Amino acid sequence: MVPAQPPSISPTSDAAAVGAEDTRLRTLLRDSNHIHQPQVVRTTRRARPTLVLPGGAGALPTGGTIANAVPQTYTAADLERYGALKRLPNHAALLVDSVFITTNATLTIGGSDVRALYLDSSGSSFTSIVAWGGNLSFAGAAHRPLMITGWDHGGVPATDRGDGRSYIREMGGRMNLVDVRVSSLGFWSGRTGGVAWTGLSGKPSTGGARSSTFMNDAYGAFVSHAAHAAFSGDLFELNQLDGLRLHRYTIGALVTGSSAVRNGGNGFVVDRATRSSVLRGDVAEHNAGNGILVDGRPLVSGASASGNAVMPDSGTQIRNSATSGNLRTGIIIEGSTGTVIKNDEVCEQGTGISLRDGAVGAILTGNDVRCHERIGIAIGPNAPDTVVAGNAITTARIGMLIRSAGSVQMEDNLITRAYVFGITIRGTVSAVSGQDNVIAGNGFRAVDTRADANLPALKGTVTTAWIYRAKITIWSYLRFHPLSMVWLSLFSLVLIGALWSRHRRLPPHPYPQSTRWRPPHPYPQTTQGRPPHPYPQSTQGRPPHPYPQTAQGRPPHPYPQTTQGRPPHPYPQTTQGRPPHPYPQTTQGRPPHPYPQSTQGRPPHPYPQTTQGRPPHTYPQSTQGRPDAATEPVQETQQPARQRALAEMTEARW
Repeated sequence: MVPAQPPSISPTSDAAAVGAEDTRLRTLLRDSNHIHQPQVVRTTRRARPTLVLPGGAGALPTGGTIANAVPQTYTAADLERYGALKRLPNHAALLVDSVFITTNATLTIGGSDVRALYLDSSGSSFTSIVAWGGNLSFAGAAHRPLMITGWDHGGVPATDRGDGRSYIREMGGRMNLVDVRVSSLGFWSGRTGGVAWTGLSGKPSTGGARSSTFMNDAYGAFVSHAAHAAFSGDLFELNQLDGLRLHRYTIGALVTGSSAVRNGGNGFVVDRATRSSVLRGDVAEHNAGNGILVDGRPLVSGASASGNAVMPDSGTQIRNSATSGNLRTGIIIEGSTGTVIKNDEVCEQGTGISLRDGAVGAILTGNDVRCHERIGIAIGPNAPDTVVAGNAITTARIGMLIRSAGSVQMEDNLITRAYVFGITIRGTVSAVSGQDNVIAGNGFRAVDTRADANLPALKGTVTTAWIYRAKITIWSYLRFHPLSMVWLSLFSLVLIGALWSRHRRLPPHPYPQSTRWRPPHPYPQTTQGRPPHPYPQSTQGRPPHPYPQTAQGRPPHPYPQTTQGRPPHPYPQTTQGRPPHPYPQTTQGRPPHPYPQSTQGRPPHPYPQTTQGRPPHTYPQSTQGRPDAATEPVQETQQPARQRALAEMTEARW
């Protein structure tokens, strides 16, 4: 079963709406001193008009005031007469204006006259019914209860949108609900949380509810500054916060046979500065918080501006009740003095019953704790003078945990099927004593002491049925050490994230030219961000064979046509391995004579026909070795040459 969810609205706007309501009510209280007849009053523009119902209208005694006027009772017909109520088919009615009931006035709605009352909560305004010193009475029948619902004009139950929602509140008077089904009321604070009993200084509220249902409200029911408020056979279900909250300065509240189921907070709450509250025969199941919470710590621990008392709560009793399936603790006691938890049945997955933070002199007796709790009963820190007697704890990981609690007396308790410790005692201030306890199970120790705790003084304790088991697995270790589980989860998350980031890289940037801070990928054409294979055409990642056409992986023979692996003979046509003779046609191994036809080894004379070794005369027919100037051949050969030279010079000049 899924509990209700807390309201998801703006705290600022809802808190402002609460402040506006407080201002409106103070204004109405001031104006009501001058109102002697029912009258519609408008306080602010945003608020709905309010019908003020004074006490003792038209019947004031001589010299009297509103405070001592004759009591006056109003009904739905009076609301209709003054325009605050509109009739609907099927005995239904819609409240369109708020109603304010003053001292000595009583408003009664129900019976066969009105079977369904809708409180208008549309737009940015809402209606409410508030009695300041007056009384309220809502009654239906067992077979046909009176339905009171916050209503939206859209034809659906009202929801809190951050600007408030309809509510019913009693201040310093008496309010009773009998056979009533209340739903979709309230917002933000306890006094505007749905149906609220809030007393005044010196004048507490009284009354209560019987056989009624409170669903889908902010608080199911809220009680503060009340005396002897009684709730019997009621159901508090699917409310956004707590089912039933007994708030400060509530004295003698009695809750019997009621159930708190699937609320967004705790099932039942007994808050600070309360006294003598009794919860008997109640059931708290599947709440998002604790099943039953008793916060009995003092309001202050010393001198304070408010001057509140430093005394803790006292006298709270939880008897014959049951808790099951709550997300936190079944029954938890914080602070308080003399709390009694007797004959209760607790079935939780976390902790069954817990006493801590100054719970002094608590008595736990006759309780049955089961359903595989992590801890059956937890005592401490700071829970001295606790008496634990006659309780049965079954199938808990730790039957009883006593941690820095102080003195604890244990008698006649039965712990069975525990699978870690029967009783574990921790802390130097824990002083445990007792007798006639029976501890059975299958785990490490029946009685365990650690963190410098003293050995318990348990007499007549039977542990013969305890089976020692020392096998530790990873899973069992993590179950016994939750912090290790947390660290392991964080490490696993980091590891998974790292592996995921390596496996799935980010896509390329859509604008690569704008991201200069990242270099281009070194291997853009490869996959998985790895460089290309150095030998893609080879097998097994090895380079290609240097000599693939040879056998046995050796290079080819340098002289394959020779024998014996030797190179060919440099001079195969010669003998004796010598090169051929450079001058085979000569003798004595010398080269041929350069001038074989000459004598004495000299070259022939260049001018053998001349004398004296000189060349022949150039002009043998002339005299004196000069040419003949008169001869025609010379003139004929020289004249054309001069002419040609002159012609060439002329052409070059032009």
